[in-house]
Amino acid sequence: MKRVVAALGTLGLALAQEAHRVAITHPVSAFNRETNFLLIWVLVFSVLVFGVVAGALAYVTWKFRAKPGREGEPPQFHGNDRLEVVWTVIPILIIFVLFGLTARSLILVNKPIPGAMKVEVTGYQFWWDFNYPELGFRNSNELILPAGVPVELEITSKDVIHSFWVPGLAGKRDAIPGQKTLLHFTPEKPGVYYGFCAELCGPSHARMLFRVIVLSQEDFERFAQAAQAYTPPVADAQGQQVFQQNCMACHSVQGKMPPAVIGPELAFMGNRTSLAAGIVDYTPGTLKAWIRDPLSMKPGSKMPGFPQLSEQELDALVRYLDGLKVEGLDFKALPKF
Repeated sequence: MKRVVAALGTLGLALAQEAHRVAITHPVSAFNRETNFLLIWVLVFSVLVFGVVAGALAYVTWKFRAKPGREGEPPQFHGNDRLEVVWTVIPILIIFVLFGLTARSLILVNKPIPGAMKVEVTGYQFWWDFNYPELGFRNSNELILPAGVPVELEITSKDVIHSFWVPGLAGKRDAIPGQKTLLHFTPEKPGVYYGFCAELCGPSHARMLFRVIVLSQEDFERFAQAAQAYTPPVADAQGQQVFQQNCMACHSVQGKMPPAVIGPELAFMGNRTSLAAGIVDYTPGTLKAWIRDPLSMKPGSKMPGFPQLSEQELDALVRYLDGLKVEGLDFKALPKF
């Protein structure tokens, strides 16, 4: 019995943590505070309307119910003109109030922020690419941002319609092929924020996740400087050879935007907190399992498996990829939201 209670407690805690990760009710940006403000007003009016309608229905049902001994139709009433006017005017006033509040919120959250750092966000089936054109580096599946600095994301897609959503930081924006949508916000608190694709886009839509890594301004500047001067380290020479023979056709390790993008950028793999577009936590063990058979972890993935590689080759490749990092930064130690 104690084990069952403990298991249920653990499950409850896990569900609560997951709910916190996708809840906009824990705002750490002005964007989410504004949407929370609007949400509260909508909830208040929703509860009010539901209470009045349900209460009136219950009262009428009880008051004018059929009583023992009554035959035929009950007494008929013409109506109440004043009451009809009231219940017409009140909903109109509610609509006007919500319209005004919604318009206010839309203006505020879509207002460009002067001096914002620009990041180009591109959705692919089934992963995300992040390019920093002003800073001169690129990363995939983990968007790295500084706390307290306004950001402007230019969001698009290279295949089908996706939707970029980081519940803890900002609202949704569609990623549409051939178009750019803008998202402005200022992350305020360092941490790891969970992101999702919110538009059905194929068999691995539910596994098209990502992370937003918000660093202190000092740590971000250190990371950006290292990324700009980045030269891929070689932690394992055999692993580098295996990479060049099997992976180099699709993946880059330079941290730059190549002429053509096929697969995710792997320049900072060793700094990752997650793997395979955010579906599992990053460890050398999960990386090895992913390389061997990605389709077993992510159905619909366009990455082929490499069952032909020996254990020695796999271990060497994992050591090489794990060594691709900026030293001195531990993103896994950040709080999770």
